[in-house]
Amino acid sequence: MAGKIRNTNLNQSVITGHTENVGSDSVANDDKLLIYDTTTNSLRKTNVGNIGLTAPEITSISPTTVASAEGQGTITFTITGTGFTAGTTAKLITNFGSNQAFDSVTIDSETQLTCTLTRSTFTNANEPYSVSVTGGSGLTTQLDDQIYVDAAPTFVTAAGSLGNTRYGDNFIVEAFDPESGSDPTFELSSGAFPPGMSIINTDSGRCTIGGTISPLEASDTVYTFTLKALDANSNVAFREFSITANGPSYTSFTSSGTYSVPVGTTSVEVLVVGGGAGTSGKPGGPPTDPGVHGNNGGGGAGGLVFATSYPVTPGGTVSVTVGDGGFNEQNGQDSVFGTITAQGGGYGKVGFYIQAYQPGAPGGSGGGGGQSGRGITGPGGSGTQGPSGGGTGYGNSGGSAGGGGGGAGQSGSPGVSGKGGDGRAYTISDGSTPIYYAGGGGGATGVGGAGGGGPNPAPSVPNPQDGLDARGSGGAGRPQTTGPENVSRSTGGSGIVIIKG
Repeated sequence: MAGKIRNTNLNQSVITGHTENVGSDSVANDDKLLIYDTTTNSLRKTNVGNIGLTAPEITSISPTTVASAEGQGTITFTITGTGFTAGTTAKLITNFGSNQAFDSVTIDSETQLTCTLTRSTFTNANEPYSVSVTGGSGLTTQLDDQIYVDAAPTFVTAAGSLGNTRYGDNFIVEAFDPESGSDPTFELSSGAFPPGMSIINTDSGRCTIGGTISPLEASDTVYTFTLKALDANSNVAFREFSITANGPSYTSFTSSGTYSVPVGTTSVEVLVVGGGAGTSGKPGGPPTDPGVHGNNGGGGAGGLVFATSYPVTPGGTVSVTVGDGGFNEQNGQDSVFGTITAQGGGYGKVGFYIQAYQPGAPGGSGGGGGQSGRGITGPGGSGTQGPSGGGTGYGNSGGSAGGGGGGAGQSGSPGVSGKGGDGRAYTISDGSTPIYYAGGGGGATGVGGAGGGGPNPAPSVPNPQDGLDARGSGGAGRPQTTGPENVSRSTGGSGIVIIKG
């Protein structure tokens, strides 16, 4: 029948001019429904709220501004309204229409929801965010453009190591505020700077971590810390950095060269040792007169100079000379670092004919004197090393009568079995291992001092023991023996220069 709606033709073609409600589209409580009233046997129009299909209402969401930050956990939102019955859920919608689910939704009451979401989820590109709530009835309501993102400062300086320094330096960290345009300021959030260093806010969104390290570190030490950057709206960002406070460096020269002073270094500890000396080569082949052959004294050690605080220019250079050991009737060569000179050792003299009365040669430490086969003896050479260039110098005399050469720590002992003078021990090569430098060579049949050459049991040893290279030690004395002239003799050890800076 025309003009009547029957169950056989109740479809979209009958009702025209309508709008389809699809999916999660919001339905308001005052939206109209057409229902069939069985009592009056007629169709009636009524509100959605009158038949129990009530959509929730959103009054507000708090907060409405989110400060984004690196690694700062979650943010909690409170949604107020009505109709938050069992089964109610909520979500955010980006300005591009994408859904962003909350990490958690708690129904506190019919008028309040508590929702959480990871702070790093929010981006400026997706603001403003709308909030959507779907009630237990399945009906949804939405409040548009509610949440805006206030971006935290952005670090320009990459996380990790800012560098290393021994005495102190200035390290720059930079960040900017992508929204407000104001320069961020910086604070130490956790960790620690090297002792003596602190943070200073400068301009253009930068801070300087600088100062003089005190006390200095005994070994390389890494200091890790987290900086907090704050903008004008108290938004924060965090980033972890580190600075390595270097322990001392150890540089050894066994040949001449140039020392490059590290940046920031104003003084160094330095050990300078001259070349040690050996012994002369006479006497010669088997004589019939014992007066023309005898025992040689041991070679004297090179002079030793130690400076605990030698001034240098940061980033500059210092010339270094390393002396060779002496051979035959030659003293060791001098070693030099800047204004410090360590003298070469004096050579041990021969006991021979009319030369038997000759003393050992003077030097940084003196050489041992000779002794002839007739018993005529010569005195030991004097030690001439004294203070030099601000450092403390050490040198001692050699022993007489074929005795040991002098060492940096003590004089050589007299007599053919005389011991060479001990050297002096330092840990400057690596900071931990004690090594003897500048020991005197043993007498004709004596042992070398600590750090020196020897022993030489006569006459079975054809060639006396040389001094130790890179120690500045003296060579051993030459015992009375037969053999070709000038063959049986020793050489002093070369010197060394070591810098701890």
